[in-house]
Amino acid sequence: MITQLSFSGHQTFTCKQFWLKKGYQFVKNKKKFTDKNAVVDLGVGKNMVASINFWLKSFAILNNEGITEIADFIFDDEKGKDVYLEDISTIWLLHYLLIKTEKASIYNLFFNEFLKEKPTFTREQLKSWLVKRTESKISENSLQKDIEVLLRTYQKPKKARGIEKDFINIFVTLNLLSETDKKISININEKKNLAPAIFLYAILDNKDFENTNSINIKELRFSRNSVGLIFGLTLDAIYEKIHQIVNLYPNQIIFTETAGTPVLQFKEKIDKMTVLNDYYNS
Repeated sequence: MITQLSFSGHQTFTCKQFWLKKGYQFVKNKKKFTDKNAVVDLGVGKNMVASINFWLKSFAILNNEGITEIADFIFDDEKGKDVYLEDISTIWLLHYLLIKTEKASIYNLFFNEFLKEKPTFTREQLKSWLVKRTESKISENSLQKDIEVLLRTYQKPKKARGIEKDFINIFVTLNLLSETDKKISININEKKNLAPAIFLYAILDNKDFENTNSINIKELRFSRNSVGLIFGLTLDAIYEKIHQIVNLYPNQIIFTETAGTPVLQFKEKIDKMTVLNDYYNS
C-alpha cells in the first residue's frame, strides 16, 4: 500500500525520452534545478526544468541522496548500458521503476489497483475512482491533469505535431494501452519483447519477496508491484517467462508444483544487478 499519495509536479508535460539522459547529465555535472542558468543549460523552458526534475525522481534516477545506482547503470557516459534508450528492455525497466518508486502515485494506483477492477474504462471512470481512492483530498483538476499525462505517456498521439512530439510518449513502444471509441483498455498478453532478465529483476526487486525463497504463481500475477500487474502479463505468459529465467539460471532457480500449486523457487540468492549486467553484457 502506498504510504503517502503524491500527485502533479509534471507541469502537465509527459517525460520526453531524451529528458532522462539530459537531466542525469545535468545533475552529474553538479548543477541544480534551482540554478538561474538551469533553463539555458537544459535548453528548455522554466516549467520544463521543474518537470525534468520531477520525472528524474519519479523514475528513480534521483533520490534524496542524489544519483542512484540504476541511473549510473543506464546513463553513465563510460559504463552506461543503454545511454540513449535504444533497447526496448530498458524502456520496460523504466516503466517498472516509475510504478515501483511511487513518486508519481497515479502510475502505481493505476497498474496495481484500478486496472484489476476495470481493465477497460473511460477517462471519467478513472477520475471518479481516483476521487474516491484519494478521499477527495486531491482536487479533481489535479487528478484530471495526471490522468491526461498518464494516458499520453503510453499512447501514440492522434495527430502528428512535429518531430519533437515523437519523443514525448516514452512508453508508446510498449503497447500497453489501447483506445477505441473513448474506451481505453490494458493489453494483457505475452509481451514477447519483455526480456526475461527484466522480468526476473522486477521479481528480485519486489520487497514482498525479499525474505522468501518460494513464490506462488498467483502472487506473481496479482500481488502489488507484481510482474503480472506491472507488465500486463497473462498467467500463460508468466509461465513462459519463468521457463526462460530457469533456463538462464538453472543452478539457482527451479519451477515446481507443490501440492498442485505452481511455485517459483530460488535455490541460491541472485543479485538483481548481476541479472541486469548479464543481460546487457550479452
